[in-house]
Amino acid sequence: MVSEWGRVMRKLSIAVVAAVAFAAAGPALAAEAEAVVRPGPFDAPPAFPARRAYDRPPVYEPAVVPDVFTAPPAFPAVRLYNWTGAYVGINGGGAWGHPSWTSVPDLTSGTYNISGGLVGGTLGYNLQTGEPLVIGVETDIAWSGVKGSVPPASCAPTCDMRSNWLATARLRFGYAFDTVMPYVTVGAAISRLSANTTGAPFGTDYANNLGWTAGLGIEVVVWGPWTAKLEYLYADLNGFSCNVACGGGPISFNVRENVVRAGLNYRIWQR
Repeated sequence: MVSEWGRVMRKLSIAVVAAVAFAAAGPALAAEAEAVVRPGPFDAPPAFPARRAYDRPPVYEPAVVPDVFTAPPAFPAVRLYNWTGAYVGINGGGAWGHPSWTSVPDLTSGTYNISGGLVGGTLGYNLQTGEPLVIGVETDIAWSGVKGSVPPASCAPTCDMRSNWLATARLRFGYAFDTVMPYVTVGAAISRLSANTTGAPFGTDYANNLGWTAGLGIEVVVWGPWTAKLEYLYADLNGFSCNVACGGGPISFNVRENVVRAGLNYRIWQR
């Protein structure tokens, strides 16, 4: 009987020791799974815990609790639009001017009005060199309906001047505000000019005039690879002389245009 009672007591003692050991180990296991840091009344709220990259089943690192002088964790940086890439597009608008003319035969001179529309295509490339500066090169060619008339007596009733097409090759320097980019531009301009006497059978004189152009504009991202722009250019195409077609002449025309146009571009390649 005593022997039986002793065996029962020994088993009971072993069970009590095991229970005490398990109870002591429980908090340590819980702390291993996820340690909890309790801030004081003047502490900032804790950041989200970071996941451990261990091979064992995933657990979480203890939450980080900044002190009162530590800034909270920053949000990830928002990726801004990058303007680097090649593009093609279309453009259209109008031009006007008030340049001068001179007639040698009758020693007269003055100014005349020119105006008309333009429509054409664009090819260009932008390089965003480091936010927010953008350097680009752009070329375009447009059919032109810009024309005007001068009234010297030697070219009665009038001599007509017309710009048949206008092309430019320019550098662009932009400052990007994410998807909005104002810019300035400067470069070369060339136009096919013609002149004749209204209603007379003297034919037409032609000249390809090379000049310069400068202006400014703004371009915005519309959607995906599509951008739209609004642009002003001043183009100085110098002058040319009309001889036989203007009654023997010479009659000299200066050609200077103010161009306002809109464009729609599609980016065909991007970094």
